Amino acid sequence: MIDKLIEEGRDLESKAEEGLVQKFFSCVEFEKWTAKSMIYLERNYNGFSITDKAKEKYQSINTNTNYEFYLFLLGTLEATKEFEMEDNDNYNYSL
Repeated sequence: MIDKLIEEGRDLESKAEEGLVQKFFSCVEFEKWTAKSMIYLERNYNGFSITDKAKEKYQSINTNTNYEFYLFLLGTLEATKEFEMEDNDNYNYSL
C-alpha cells in the first residue's frame, strides 16, 4: 500500500497549479490521496510523533498551504517506507 501511495503522490505533482507565491492543489485527487495517506499512517503508526504531526498539519491546511503539506506528507511516506524496509531487512537477518 505504501508504494502505491508514494507513486500516487509523485504523480499528483503534475496537478499542482502555480500560484502567486507558491504552488497549490485544487483537485479532488489531492484530497483523496491525502485522506488515504492519513488513514495509512493512523492505521499503521498511530501514536507515533510523525503521525501526530501529520494530523496536526492536516487539520490546518488550506489552499495556501496544501502544497507545503503535500511535500511534508510525501516525504513522510518515503521515510516510512525506508523505515519499513530496514525493519524487514533486520527481521530477515534474524531468521
